[in-house]
Amino acid sequence: MTRPALPTTSTTGQLVVEYNRFTLATAGAPPGCLDLPRNGLLGIPAETRPFEQGTVAVIATGVYADAVRITAQTWLGEPPLDPDGWQDMAVITIDWPGGPASLLGEDACPAAELPLGADLPAGRYALLVAATHRDDGEARDERLPVETYLIQVWPAPPDQPDEVVVKATSAATAMWREG
Repeated sequence: MTRPALPTTSTTGQLVVEYNRFTLATAGAPPGCLDLPRNGLLGIPAETRPFEQGTVAVIATGVYADAVRITAQTWLGEPPLDPDGWQDMAVITIDWPGGPASLLGEDACPAAELPLGADLPAGRYALLVAATHRDDGEARDERLPVETYLIQVWPAPPDQPDEVVVKATSAATAMWREG
């Protein structure tokens, strides 16, 4: 299979997170999720709760309440996978109900949101999250890099595993895996 050369959409911005997490959600979904992923980086919510309606995936962060930098991309096929330069990287399979996708951060009014800029058809998708600078946490000095994430979404091939941890080297990931 030929890999696509460029993403179909790409957006970069900062998102204020709280409770060490942010979510991938449908349009109009409320921010927040009680669950943290078992693999320490990303996962689907463990159960469906009415106040989490529209939450499709949850991403764990090293910071409790602060801004993180995110580049979010949609692809027509599997993008090139390059774990170099990232502390942690995992891919999960999600069921997308269709429509616009957003990353949601802190539960504020209005909610902290970073739209993916894509109206995704309903279906199964692969969701990759790569992260770095997760171990500086709340004591982050202004001179240190901001916690950074790469989010990539593409239609999942039929043989896509439900979860693949590509790389897990940060103390933050180890902490969330033990919790």
